[in-house]
Amino acid sequence: MILRITRLELREITIPFRFAFKHSLAVRRQARNLILALHTDAGTVGYGEVIPRRYLTGETIASAWEDICRQFWPALRELHLNAQEYPYQALQPFFTWASEQRRTAASAGVDLAIWDAWAKAAQRPGYSLFGQRRSLPVPLTGPLGAGSMRYLWRTASLMRFLGFVDYKLKVGNVQDLAAVQLLRKIIGPRCDLRVDANAGWQVDQAIAMAQELRQFGVSSVEQPVPAGNVQDLAQVQRQGGLPVVADESLCTLADARMLLAEQAADIWNLRLAKIGGFTGFLALLQMAGYPLPPGLNRAPLPGRLRPVSNHGYRPKIHLGVLVGETSLITAAARACLGLCPYIHVEYGYPWILLKMDPFQGDPGGYSGTAKPLGEAFGLGVTPKTHLLDHLTVRQEVLE
Repeated sequence: MILRITRLELREITIPFRFAFKHSLAVRRQARNLILALHTDAGTVGYGEVIPRRYLTGETIASAWEDICRQFWPALRELHLNAQEYPYQALQPFFTWASEQRRTAASAGVDLAIWDAWAKAAQRPGYSLFGQRRSLPVPLTGPLGAGSMRYLWRTASLMRFLGFVDYKLKVGNVQDLAAVQLLRKIIGPRCDLRVDANAGWQVDQAIAMAQELRQFGVSSVEQPVPAGNVQDLAQVQRQGGLPVVADESLCTLADARMLLAEQAADIWNLRLAKIGGFTGFLALLQMAGYPLPPGLNRAPLPGRLRPVSNHGYRPKIHLGVLVGETSLITAAARACLGLCPYIHVEYGYPWILLKMDPFQGDPGGYSGTAKPLGEAFGLGVTPKTHLLDHLTVRQEVLE
């Protein structure tokens, strides 16, 4: 069966947070996202979500909207998908263009919607969307934003009570060492503890902080310095004595190639919303040297997607999130379980952070464990139509 795209519904939504979430680059009190509903001639509807961040790819709500309408929609109308074949090869031109133009947030929403619509038509369960085996439950990260010591004590104590064994603390202010020391006291010596500076330090400061953090058993430091110069990131990793996680430094194929060439980060933070959705995720896994399920490798890959020769160096993979994700992207992240052995798995906790979640089918994880998606075809989430309408501030239908 050949699938064709017949209609695209594009919405801008605004969702207030229950509380502000802070880090060194931003303080967020609401989510401003784009929601896509992609209709096929088989009667299936696939859903996608766009979360642009100017500090990641330079994209905004306005630019993503424009790209979807002017760049992606004309190409989508010409796209033919075979329900018996994975759409990975067919979607690579979309991703490579977006990667070259740094439009990977907009392309992520389009990509997720296409995979979701295809999986429903192909009757592919979410847990094996890419042909991978059903994964076992994995530990989830307990995220801790920047805040007061009282906030840290209360939140970390609750997470410890709920059973979390993996924690990430936002850092980048004068209380960093005291906060890390307090957190280690709360969670004990056996739990994994890492920090995320969100590009908040300069090189010398990052090296000094990394050396200090080792005494508290910190396992890694995420994006210690601003993106744009991978040599700085590599220097922090060599001299700081802690594994470095690349986040803001990793959004496109070019970013990945530079990181590999310099061996600048032992860990890659792959977040679906910043790297082009599933197709970008799979491409970056291949570049990092991870094998994909057999059905995804039937056709030769373009040279730009082939793994880079790096003398056996292979970064570990961190499955990340962006603040403000709805249940749509949290479900999409669960579809990636089983693709590789992750060092960390994060979750957006939409029921806690968002005052209203316009999708139902949240895969859960509030006690610190990520379960794979179930037997429902595609991502397994559906919109709450009345709530989605209430949150919509702009809408356009393309046919």
